[in-house]
Amino acid sequence: MKLYHWLEHKYIHKKNLHFKLNFIFFLFFIIPILGFIYFGARYDILTDRFIPFFFIGLLVCSFFGLTLLRRIFDKISLVSENISRRIDMQFPRDIALSDQDEMTRLIRAFSILENQVETASDKLKQKDQEISIFKDLSELCYLTSDPDEIIHIALERALELSDSELGSVLILEKPDHLNFKVRACIGLEQYIKNGDRIAFEDSIAKYAVLNKSPIVVKDIEKDNRFGRTNRSHYGTKSFICMPIKTSRDIIGVMTISRKDNTRIYTQKDADLLTSLISNAAFTFENLELQKMSKNHAQHFRLMANLIKIIGSSFRHSELLHAFLTELKSIVDFEAAFILLVDRHRSDCLTILELMANEPLLISKNNQYTIKPGSYLDRSIKQDVTLVIKDTDPLTEKVDLALFGWGSPKVFLLTPLKFDGNVRGILALAAKKVEAFNKILKLIDWIASGLALTIERNQLFSAVVKRNKELDSLKQIGSALASSTFDIRQVLNYTMDMIRVIMNVEVGSLYLVKDKELEFAAAFNMDVKVHQKNRLKLGQGIPGYVAARGEPILLNSDQSSGHFFPEMDEGLQIKPNSALCVPMISQGMVIGVIEVLNKINGDFDANDRDLLQSIASSVSIAIENANLYKETVSMAENERGIRRMFQKFVPKEVLEKILYGSESGQERVEELKTLTLINIDLRGFSSIARKLGPQKTVSLLNHFFSVMGGIVFEHHGIVDKYLGDGFLAIFGAPASSICDADNAILAALAMKKAVVSINNAITPTMGVTLKIGISIHTGEAVVGNIGFDMKMDYTVIGDSVNDVFRLQDRTKPYPNIILVSEKTSRASRSSLDLIKMDQTLGDMKIFELVGIKEVKDPCEIQRIVAHH
Repeated sequence: MKLYHWLEHKYIHKKNLHFKLNFIFFLFFIIPILGFIYFGARYDILTDRFIPFFFIGLLVCSFFGLTLLRRIFDKISLVSENISRRIDMQFPRDIALSDQDEMTRLIRAFSILENQVETASDKLKQKDQEISIFKDLSELCYLTSDPDEIIHIALERALELSDSELGSVLILEKPDHLNFKVRACIGLEQYIKNGDRIAFEDSIAKYAVLNKSPIVVKDIEKDNRFGRTNRSHYGTKSFICMPIKTSRDIIGVMTISRKDNTRIYTQKDADLLTSLISNAAFTFENLELQKMSKNHAQHFRLMANLIKIIGSSFRHSELLHAFLTELKSIVDFEAAFILLVDRHRSDCLTILELMANEPLLISKNNQYTIKPGSYLDRSIKQDVTLVIKDTDPLTEKVDLALFGWGSPKVFLLTPLKFDGNVRGILALAAKKVEAFNKILKLIDWIASGLALTIERNQLFSAVVKRNKELDSLKQIGSALASSTFDIRQVLNYTMDMIRVIMNVEVGSLYLVKDKELEFAAAFNMDVKVHQKNRLKLGQGIPGYVAARGEPILLNSDQSSGHFFPEMDEGLQIKPNSALCVPMISQGMVIGVIEVLNKINGDFDANDRDLLQSIASSVSIAIENANLYKETVSMAENERGIRRMFQKFVPKEVLEKILYGSESGQERVEELKTLTLINIDLRGFSSIARKLGPQKTVSLLNHFFSVMGGIVFEHHGIVDKYLGDGFLAIFGAPASSICDADNAILAALAMKKAVVSINNAITPTMGVTLKIGISIHTGEAVVGNIGFDMKMDYTVIGDSVNDVFRLQDRTKPYPNIILVSEKTSRASRSSLDLIKMDQTLGDMKIFELVGIKEVKDPCEIQRIVAHH
């Protein structure tokens, strides 16, 4: 064996096949031939004649055998060379195969191929495993609709592929991406759990998100990219952090690590996980999109249902409760509050409506003062939606009252806008912040819908209240219009209506009298106490309003300087708010109405306007009552004047004067054509001396009564008394075509009446009366003549002087009637006249004896007037 190894090492090692073939041929042919020749010569075998043929045949066969073997060895050498060359090209090694012999190269080539086949087989097995994992994951995608389950299965498969034991999946929280949320973890339960949050800035995972590529950490202790030591939840010093990419964005990372510190991850491991994570990300994205689509469908249904609720017939609390109930179908909240900013105090919030799953210490209509720096203050002033994730650090009193109740909860605060201004807050409480994820993008619309709902409620309430107020005003107006003008009854009724309409605790009404306020009516007050007190102008709220003539509205306490303590003695309540308006008539304050302490709220401008309207109605009622009294007094006075005036003026003339004054057509001075009668007693001075004053007055009254009655009967008026006679006018203030005829008929009647008067007075007084009557027609000025202290309705002018001068012509003739030529021409009747020798200037004078014929127009007028 040693010789063999020596020969192999000395002559065969690293020799090609041709050398080995020659060497083998030498060993198997030359040596035996030489030995045969040696023994043949020694033993004389070569002398045989067939020996040459034998050697020739042996040489030929050897030559053919060597040639065949050489061809075979050439092919083997060629194959070995080709295989070696390809192996060297495809699988370079430190030692080239070309330095070896052909057989060695073949053996080494087949060894390399065997190794490659084994490697490929291992890769195929691994690929088969990967395909199996991908197939399982793909099949699972069709079987589940839960994104978290997909993430967990993907993590399990990633650990299986990478031969790892520890892993987690972190998903970025939307919309701010400030935190990672743990959605799946395996083998790390003692460090983290599902639902935990990891700050984005504090995590190595952020580098995978920012770089959008896997991070392979071989040794975190030596890796200077992050500048810190390993953390417990990575498991070992070596780990992989893979970004989870979707078609739109990177949504998170998957971290893989092992418990064995000696096993190091490489880029190959990261490449192995890429396809798996991409498939899982694609499935996760599809499920998220489906979930988003489902959420959008829910949102659309919510919006449609909320719109239906807003347009429904629900009112007030019923409408808000229906709105919150529909919202609860989307958001699983524990409690919901609707808070409104007070219209008069911007730092005060009132709970308008609430809904809760459990009894609370707070209730509707509770009021809270907003402190600067509180969550409510921030949400209102900054007009932003806030999420309170931890209620333990709350310090503000209002925050503790609203958000510090019960077990720890998460609160969502969103502002409510009215006309572009934040005037309220919608607060929702839930056990977990995830409950709000569904509506974060919809919360602004929900807040707008809720604001619209509240505005609709307020508008409806305002309409109902306004209708109620209008009905009440109509009732007050009707009551005042149909009242008996008893001021006390009107005021008491008004205060009863104010109590019902205004919904206040106390009300009072004062009237101005002698520059002071006198108590007149009230409700819920001790009337006897207040009737004793009077307020000076400017004293207390009523006095201030009466002095200024302007309404005052206070929603404060008694610290206000307007409250007057002495006037509060009879009150059973503490005045906290007040509203007082003036009662104005003809530009002057005649009284005030005051109400105190509005129930369930504060006074506002609507209350002020309503009370002012009532005060105006009461002012009109008081003014009407006063006018009624004045009217009644004036009517009584007028009736007395009428009765007395009718003794001197005909009824028709009196009514024309009065009606003309009432219609605004006052009688003014005018130039008119009149017929004047002057009647005078003859020898009256001697009669007066004979009868004495008393009988003289009695005689004159009887005479004037008869004669004046005749004038009135014939549509004339007695203008003035002239001692023992008077002047009568026909044609004023109302004129007609029969004025002259009426005067003539009146004169004839007066002449006839003298006989009856004498028959009455002569037996008792012993005197006989004689008269003279003059009638003249002409133009004269008629109207109210005089000055402010004394004014008479009379006539002046030449015609008046003419009738008096004509009267002078009657003195020689007792009981005679003289008419002027103008009167005779103005008369439409056929007169029985006697021409006198005397004249009045150029005018002729006639004695009136009688009337021959009365023409129809005048007769018809007298008949109609008589009836």
